[in-house]
Amino acid sequence: MPKKTPKIYKNYSEENLEKAVEAIRLGQMSYRKACDTFGVPKTTVLNRVNGDVVDNGDGIRAGRKTALPQVVENQIVEACIRAAEMGFGISKEQLILKVSRFCKSLNLNVFKNNIPSDDWWRGFHSRHPEISIRKPEPLSTMRSRMMNRVVVSNYFSDLLVLISDNNLTPDVIWNMDETGKQFEHRPTSVVARKGARSIPGRTGNSKENISILACVNAVGDVLPPMCIVKGKTPRCLESFSTLDSPAGTLWTYQERAWMCDILGQMWFSQVFLQNIGPKRPQLLILDSHSSHEVLGLLQEAVRENIIILAMPPHTSHHLQPLDKCVFGPFSRAYDKACTNLLTQHPDLVINKTTWPRVFSTAWIAAFTKDNIVNGFKATGIWPPNPSAIPESAFAPSLAYDTPQDTPSIPFPSSSDLPALPEESCTLVTEPIIPTSTPVSLEDSNSDLNLSLLADAAAIHPEVGADAPDIGIPLPDVLSLLTSLGNGNLVLKEEDPQPSAWDAEVESIFAIPPAESKKSKNVKSKSLTSHRLLTSEEIIESKRMKLAEKERKEKQRAERQMKVKKS
Repeated sequence: MPKKTPKIYKNYSEENLEKAVEAIRLGQMSYRKACDTFGVPKTTVLNRVNGDVVDNGDGIRAGRKTALPQVVENQIVEACIRAAEMGFGISKEQLILKVSRFCKSLNLNVFKNNIPSDDWWRGFHSRHPEISIRKPEPLSTMRSRMMNRVVVSNYFSDLLVLISDNNLTPDVIWNMDETGKQFEHRPTSVVARKGARSIPGRTGNSKENISILACVNAVGDVLPPMCIVKGKTPRCLESFSTLDSPAGTLWTYQERAWMCDILGQMWFSQVFLQNIGPKRPQLLILDSHSSHEVLGLLQEAVRENIIILAMPPHTSHHLQPLDKCVFGPFSRAYDKACTNLLTQHPDLVINKTTWPRVFSTAWIAAFTKDNIVNGFKATGIWPPNPSAIPESAFAPSLAYDTPQDTPSIPFPSSSDLPALPEESCTLVTEPIIPTSTPVSLEDSNSDLNLSLLADAAAIHPEVGADAPDIGIPLPDVLSLLTSLGNGNLVLKEEDPQPSAWDAEVESIFAIPPAESKKSKNVKSKSLTSHRLLTSEEIIESKRMKLAEKERKEKQRAERQMKVKKS
């Protein structure tokens, strides 16, 4: 590892350097006076004035030349950023291996054993401060696939139609969702000794979970919550201090403290309809959980003129206001309330007696008007704005887009190409690794020295009577040589462009496209789009499924009766 030294170079601004160079070129100052006035080293000014150091568009950097050209490094950085946004991030070790493959494929001997070292990584990182080592957040494959532009655009199209056709205002647009909290919370950060290896934090003795159902509207109003505890009889609620919970909380139970069909219908009739007021119609937006699609709930919603819209499955992390801006602050407020309670009362623990108290504190702190309104705004529901969903939200789904089959286009032969005018004629050769200075042609009216034509022949010796075919028609070659001889064209040296390396960078750092699978003649039961649950088609399909379920249960009961009789 090289020894780290303090920064002793470029202790000046680029603006002062430009002022010093300009003053010298205009004859306003001598070299010494300009360097002393603007605080720039004399050698740096000399290199700029004499043209020994030229800005090629990527900026001038101090130090020796990098192992890979700056253009190639920029492409690698863009590929890494693009892969991270799509959920296929490249780690430091993977980046070093990919750069090693890149060098081996192009026979570049710029690293020892063709493997970049840690010193190269540190230099690469310092040259590109726009990248850093980040730990990605978990994102399931289903969420990556479903959060695509087609699904979301169809959802917003129908949502905007519902809002405009029914003249809905923000006070009648609701969002409902569930979350869960355990007695064992996550302790918050505390002040402790610097460098301590482990800091204990008290938590509850049980991991028992309680489901919480919340509902809010676009103006920031909050309905009373419903808490579902684990139990089989109403007796399980007696040990909870329900009076400490928020006003109007509906307490109920389920065998596993989960949301179910019966509880969904109970919440709709006892909480939602009792607290939304008489204004109709109203819109309820929720996810595609089975407990939200009970036939009795949907039929009651139709009678009450309540429109229920189910979001596309696996998209709630971007499309649901509660998930976007409310449940996050609620979790942090819950952890803080539990930590404060256990710190102030060492003899207490988080249990059925104290949980309603901390739940109420966190509920009041998180379910504020600002959080709720910002949630509807960030998800584009109110005010209606599909562009509120950022472009980065769709990036993970790009890797699963099936490429379309495109017809192959034959490349035209040299005889089919039109004749090039003398003024724009250019001879270009692009080796994989530039070994000589490439040449470009530009218009000029000055006389061309005959030796220049000989230099052109030396640069491109393949142009001749006995040279192999290089893919350029002979008339074009003769036209080029004639133009050179007449002085209509001049040869100008320019810096090599690593455009020939683009394909190699793309092939190594690009994410492979998804394979197109042949569709089977099997009807899929998975949901792939949003649905208007109160539509006649959905309700009729629910009736048919319920009738089929009752028929099968009746047949099963009849079979069991026959077995008992026999």
